[in-house]
Amino acid sequence: MNATRRQFNLFALASGAGLATPGLAMAKTQQNMSEGSLNSFTLAPPEKGKNWHPLAAKRPHKDIMGRLQGIMKREGYGALILMLGENVCYSTGYFSMFAYLPSLPIGAQTIAVITADGDAHVCTSSYEADDARRQTVDEVKIEIMPGFVFIDDGTEESRAEKDPALDPLVTVKTAAKIAKDVAGKGKIGTELGMLTWAFKDAMEKGVGADRLVDCTGLMYESRLIKFPWEIDMLRLSAQHAERWMTRVARELKPGMNATVIDKLCNVAAWEEDTENSMSIVGKQTAIGPYWGIQLAPRNYVIQEGDVCRIDGGSTHLGYISDISRTWVVGGSEGKPDKKHVETYDALYAGIQKGLDMLGPGVVMGDFYEAVRAEVEKSPIFPSYARGHVGHSISVKPQAEDNITISRGQKVKFEPGMVVCVEFSYMAAQGAYAPGGYNIEDTFAITEDGYDRFTMANDHLIWNV
Repeated sequence: MNATRRQFNLFALASGAGLATPGLAMAKTQQNMSEGSLNSFTLAPPEKGKNWHPLAAKRPHKDIMGRLQGIMKREGYGALILMLGENVCYSTGYFSMFAYLPSLPIGAQTIAVITADGDAHVCTSSYEADDARRQTVDEVKIEIMPGFVFIDDGTEESRAEKDPALDPLVTVKTAAKIAKDVAGKGKIGTELGMLTWAFKDAMEKGVGADRLVDCTGLMYESRLIKFPWEIDMLRLSAQHAERWMTRVARELKPGMNATVIDKLCNVAAWEEDTENSMSIVGKQTAIGPYWGIQLAPRNYVIQEGDVCRIDGGSTHLGYISDISRTWVVGGSEGKPDKKHVETYDALYAGIQKGLDMLGPGVVMGDFYEAVRAEVEKSPIFPSYARGHVGHSISVKPQAEDNITISRGQKVKFEPGMVVCVEFSYMAAQGAYAPGGYNIEDTFAITEDGYDRFTMANDHLIWNV
């Protein structure tokens, strides 16, 4: 189905539950989920030990474990010790903020251990234990470590005096012991390139340095092709981001202080979050001649005709969105400089070229060369110095996940991949059209093409 940007927005914004109208932006895979689970709901206090979110309960844990098991068996792994937040979330379903901060002291780390038999363990502090139980299925074992935060669960054990000198590596050591006990003669994998020296040393002592190998590539491979449920979560997150960015574009007015952008983004994101589950919002903004809002004077007054860019998204049950919107403040009354319009149009031409090519079997490196050549037809970009024009997307907090759509990339688009296609341009003062620009949407690759989650405007002027 073809749709204009305006039609697409009307459909996307019409849903109070964070879903666009079926037949336009929703993938066929969404039909696998029950209709009732996708409607707005009132969240009652969860029962002890029960999953807190209806959609989280549908997470395909056994399928994910089966995929990991298959890759582990192929590569000779007996166990995985996963430190990175994205891998903890992917393998267990637990979205732990502390897992994204592996250098935390005093046993505050959260680590997943995955065995070749398909068992999943979450090693975490007592502070996070309740959250971990509620966000995971019963098959995931929660291993509780002592922590520096007092948690009273009504038992004598919880109220017992704790050793004030807690081992800061207790979680790492526990994870290593679990892995060693179950790995047999198999290799034990972890994200070696991401570890602090202390963590690496503790793991090597725990399992043996000769057995510890890097599993970063294994996890990239496992996460690349999404299950239908993952695609649904990525869609929800992307469309939520599109709604709040559109709202900011509607509410941002000339005369506002530059700092108001952050406030508008945060308020809009929370108020457009009808399920109270997309609690994390990440963004980069730009306004007027400043390609990064961090570099703009805090008292800069937004002018009619200023170009504004927001790049980022939301998080839904650990799954990240990354889209970007660029518009002129004031809409059709903003009277943007002709140079700004020409710059945006040249970038949008790359998007259009990409849509003509996007689909299964297309080599990513070929895609990159073709769309870059299209942008470079404009005299504005005799050389479009852009390292990539898109990337995979999953549970990685930095959004730009492996694989990138870049020069020389031999990987082909496959059904089940979810990718962000983007055309970004940052111009400092003195350039042809100073400011920040980005056009970015999210797509799931299907058997016969793609499923489009979001739709960027075809012009710099929005009449929102």
